[in-house]
Amino acid sequence: MPRKTSKESSGSRLAEVRASRIEKLARMRELGVEPYPNGFPDREVIGAARERAEGANVRVAGRLVLWRRHGGATFAMLRDQSGQIQLHLRRDILGEDRYEVLKLLDVGDFIGAEGPLFTTRTGELTVEVRQLTVLTKTLLPLPEKWHGLTDPETRVRKRHLAFITDPDAMGILAKRAEFVRHLRAFLDGEQFLEVATPALERIPGGADAEPFVTHYNALDTDFYLRISLELAHKRLIVGGFERVYEIGRVFRNEGLSREHLQELDLLEFYWAYADLDALKRFVERLYATVIEETFGTLQLPYGDQVLDFAPPWPESDFGELFRGIGIDLDEYSTAESLRPVAEERGLTVGPGLGRGRLIDMIYKQAIRPTLIQPQFLVNHPVDLSPLAKRDPADPGRVQRLQVMMAGSEVGNGYAELNDPLDQRSRFEEQQRLREAGDREAHMLDEEFLEALEYGMPPTVGFGVSIERWLMYLTDSPSIRDVVAFPATRPPAAPAAPDGEAE
Repeated sequence: MPRKTSKESSGSRLAEVRASRIEKLARMRELGVEPYPNGFPDREVIGAARERAEGANVRVAGRLVLWRRHGGATFAMLRDQSGQIQLHLRRDILGEDRYEVLKLLDVGDFIGAEGPLFTTRTGELTVEVRQLTVLTKTLLPLPEKWHGLTDPETRVRKRHLAFITDPDAMGILAKRAEFVRHLRAFLDGEQFLEVATPALERIPGGADAEPFVTHYNALDTDFYLRISLELAHKRLIVGGFERVYEIGRVFRNEGLSREHLQELDLLEFYWAYADLDALKRFVERLYATVIEETFGTLQLPYGDQVLDFAPPWPESDFGELFRGIGIDLDEYSTAESLRPVAEERGLTVGPGLGRGRLIDMIYKQAIRPTLIQPQFLVNHPVDLSPLAKRDPADPGRVQRLQVMMAGSEVGNGYAELNDPLDQRSRFEEQQRLREAGDREAHMLDEEFLEALEYGMPPTVGFGVSIERWLMYLTDSPSIRDVVAFPATRPPAAPAAPDGEAE
C-alpha cells in the first residue's frame, strides 16, 4: 500500500478531529445543551471586567484559547477582542451535570461565563465560574501552536486564523480605523468636504496603472474600475467646490509585491487657489498631526532606524539625485537616448516605453531605496507627470512633490494642470505611448478635457495610499499585513513568476 503524503495525513487527522467534534456536538444536544444559542445578553467585555474590583461579579464571553483539567477543577483562558482572562471551573460549584459538559468543550469553542473575580496565588486575575453557557461549538481545531501561526501563506490565505492566533494582527486593523478617523477629523477641521465619486468609469485616469475591465449589462457598455480619484475631483473643482477629499477604494491591475495591492484605499484631496508651497506646509502638518494622534509620537521605528516626522522636512531635487548617480537628465532628452543607459543598468526595457517611463525605472532601481527619512522629492521632469503644472522657471520640470520615507513614495502632490490645451497635448502624447505598447499610459478623456475648458482655478491636489502609509508607520513586513483580506492566487495555481510576490 502506498504511503500517505504529509498533506494527506494532515487531511486525515483533520477529518478525524472534525468527526469527533460532531459527536461532541450531538452529545451536547442529548444533554439538553444548545451549542448555538441566539446570544449572550448583558455581556461585559473582558478588558472592562479586568478593571473591576476583586469580588465583583462579571459576565464575560469569548473564545477558549487554553484548557487545563485537574480532576474536579479546570482552568481555562478566555479571549475576546479587548483581552483575555483566566477562568476557574469547579465540579462542586457548577454541579455534576454541568461539569460533564466541560468534557465536550475544546480549545477554540466560544463560551459565556459568570462569577466573581479573585486573584490566584500566582497573581492571576480569575473568574470563579458560577454559571457556564456554551455559545459556539467549533468543528475545526485551531492550528497547531495556535499562539504563533507562522506559515506566511496560511496567514494570508486564511486571515481569520491569523486574527485568532495573533492579537497584534487584529491590533493593526484597529490602528488603521483610528488612523483613518484622525485623517477625516483633520480634513473636516480644515473645511474640506468629503465626497463620493464613481468607482466605475468609462475612461480611467489620474494614475499610471492598468485598469480592471467590467461590463455594465444595463448600458451594454464596458466600464473600468477606477485607478484614481483625481479626474472626478477636478471636475468638482470646475463646478465650484474649493476643498474636497475622498477616502475611496481604487483598483489597479498590476503585479503584487511587498508594497503593492490590486485594490487599495486612496486618500485624495484637492484645494483651489493654493500653491505648491502651501501644499508642502499643509502636508507636513497633516502627517505630523495624524501620526502623533494615532501613535503618540513623531518618531516611529522602521527596521533598525527611526523615522522622524517632525516638521520641517528636508527637500531633495530630482535632477540632482540623478546627477549623483552619474546621469544628467538634461543630456538625455529622448527615450532613444536614455534607453541604453537603462539597459546598461540591467533594466528590461520593453517596446514603446517613453522617456518618462525610463526615468522612472532608473529612479526606482537606483535612487528611491536610498531615501529613508521623511522628505519632499521635488522638481520632477514633465515626462513623469502628465497632470501637473509646468514650472515657470523651467518648462521641462513640473510643480510636484512626493513624500518619501523608508525608500518608498508615500504621498504624491501637484500644482494641478489647468491649461486645457497643454493638458490635451500631454494626453495625446500619453495616448501615443499607450498605442505603442505602454499599457499604463494615460487614456485621453474628452469629457475631462471639455470640463477643463470651462475653467478650473489654480488648484493643488494630493494623494496617498492608506495601506502603504500604514505599512511603514507600523513597520509591517508587507502591505498585506495592514488589510483584512488581501488578494491571493488560487491554492492550486502555479508559483508566481520571477519578480512577482504573492
